[in-house]
Amino acid sequence: MMKPQEFNIASNQAYDLAASKHGICSGAVRWDNPQTQYFRFAELVKYLDLSDQNKSVLDVGCGNGELFKYLNHHGFRGDYTGYDINLGLLEQALYRFPGINVFNRDVNQIEDYEDFDYVLSSGVFNIDFGQSLEFIHNFIANMFRHARHVLVFNAISTHVNYRDQGMYYIDPSQILRFCLENLSKRVVLSHGSLPFNYTIAIYKQTRYDPIIERS
Repeated sequence: MMKPQEFNIASNQAYDLAASKHGICSGAVRWDNPQTQYFRFAELVKYLDLSDQNKSVLDVGCGNGELFKYLNHHGFRGDYTGYDINLGLLEQALYRFPGINVFNRDVNQIEDYEDFDYVLSSGVFNIDFGQSLEFIHNFIANMFRHARHVLVFNAISTHVNYRDQGMYYIDPSQILRFCLENLSKRVVLSHGSLPFNYTIAIYKQTRYDPIIERS
């Protein structure tokens, strides 16, 4: 299985190159189109109560802070924290949003877990660095440890009619099975809202909360 250090080296190389090529924009985090990036953000926040200023968010793989901007534009006034392993992208985030609460941290290598109400992650699994499905499972479990209420993340589906070289496709049924068997019995899989992508929400609590799960 790929070790976290190996993943981090490959990831940093890829994002350093993208940031050098594109500067401070969505291209720095390898999104070709900011609109598609925002479509994915919209799917993530469906499981959050953005009106509650007492809630906290952890953004895993926060990059240059675009999700922070999205959350603020949609009324979130709670506490935001971002983790990323790439120093260059974190510098971009601090330049764009002075005082933003971001840290150079890897969720796969943290022993003491700080808790947040919501843990979000967008696009961290999209590039193929040679990682295995077991590596992905461990990554998800490590993110879930931070969540008091829900972890929401996305991935590229294997149910596509073509594949781009260099992208990492994950069978949603395998991820769903792992989550149900190892993390929580309350898991939501949304596969029909975005082309090629799906979103998974994993809840810590088991009761149904219609305020959070609104459409």
